[in-house]
Amino acid sequence: MAVRNFYVEADIDGRKGQLTGGPRSKDGGFHMTLYIRNKGKIEEAFTICGEAIGEESLSIVIKDSSGLEIRKESTR
Repeated sequence: MAVRNFYVEADIDGRKGQLTGGPRSKDGGFHMTLYIRNKGKIEEAFTICGEAIGEESLSIVIKDSSGLEIRKESTR
């Protein structure tokens, strides 16, 4: 598996293959939004963002639907 700074794998019922991938460049990132149905309406549940900070650090942040940061992981 070729991994730059981030790589995403997702298994979804009913799909034959995984959803996989990552940024094309070494300083690329990603933004993912997860939705949930609530009383017939679709609502945003979480966002997950991966970001390259300069050439030194990588960060993944998980936020709830109100934008509150739930978890942050950073590496060098």
